[in-house]
Amino acid sequence: MSTVIGLDIGFETVKMVSLSPAGKKWRLDGMAIGNCPKDSWKPDQLNNVDEIAEAVKATMKAGKPHAISGRHAMVALPESVIFSATFSVPYMADPELKQALPLMIAEKLSIEIDEYHFDYEEIKSQCNPVVDEILPPKKEPAAAEKVKDKGDKPPEPGVATDQDREHPNIAIFAIAAKKTLIASIIELCKKADLSLAGIDIKPGAIARAVVDSDDQLPRLIIDMGVGGTGASIAEGKSLRVTSIIPWGTNVIGENINGPVENLRATAAPVFDELIHITRFFENRVCPGVKIKEIIISGSGANITNLADTFKQETGLPTKLANPFAKIETSHFEVPKQLFHTFSDAIGLAMRDIK
Repeated sequence: MSTVIGLDIGFETVKMVSLSPAGKKWRLDGMAIGNCPKDSWKPDQLNNVDEIAEAVKATMKAGKPHAISGRHAMVALPESVIFSATFSVPYMADPELKQALPLMIAEKLSIEIDEYHFDYEEIKSQCNPVVDEILPPKKEPAAAEKVKDKGDKPPEPGVATDQDREHPNIAIFAIAAKKTLIASIIELCKKADLSLAGIDIKPGAIARAVVDSDDQLPRLIIDMGVGGTGASIAEGKSLRVTSIIPWGTNVIGENINGPVENLRATAAPVFDELIHITRFFENRVCPGVKIKEIIISGSGANITNLADTFKQETGLPTKLANPFAKIETSHFEVPKQLFHTFSDAIGLAMRDIK
């Protein structure tokens, strides 16, 4: 396993983590948080690249218990700059699926596929999304598909055969991001003297850090940041729905490490969006499957009685994220106010690269 640096560029901060393997756990080599220009993420590019690169270099030097070293960095894309969807497609053999998916993803996400990098996961779970009218491109029968006798007819192009009907639809989780955005991240890493090991999406990195095991339980994962709140639904550690809520802890003010008066009213946009995405997941993405619990991470997790408020509003068991559960930190006391805020950077650093 190669060591990677988890690099999370947030609304106004840079968070970095370096881990080293320690048996079935990881050892914390260094962690640090630094300031960077506000609101630099745009759908088509990362702004303020020069300033962020300098912030990254300074943050690495400030790492505790040791300065952050190494060159390989995993970077997370926030929900605000990605397109994602979970959907079903008609059964196809693997070669046909790989050929058809780019156009199908482009249609589902309403994007020009030539302008985007995309990735997808074939879902192997209880999810069976409601089928939208997304069909593979029609194709003419191959030359080898000749009529063997007068009683046989070749299949109509694009029409399901008996063989197709023996197989269930294929469920896909797909994501896409602008090629120009990825190019600006590559530029950032070069200017920060780093090698881009890979790109993840922020809710996926958080799920990797805060979900104890790949038990396939459906969970709401809430990331309450300064400039916005991410709300995603995952089965185990695999994402099914991602959403961004234009509500951040900056609405409350700088001092969030304590109680917030009338939190339900103050955070109303968050609770309203949770209702929306929960219904979408349970009715369309995974019909009949119910969300089992909520996990909250981010700086907002420091608000007093936050988990109790979420439980009261949703009726779901709610707990605060513990991103350090698999991290050896006996040699360094993690500052209390930062405990919940490093989920994304830790999840990135946990990625194995070859």
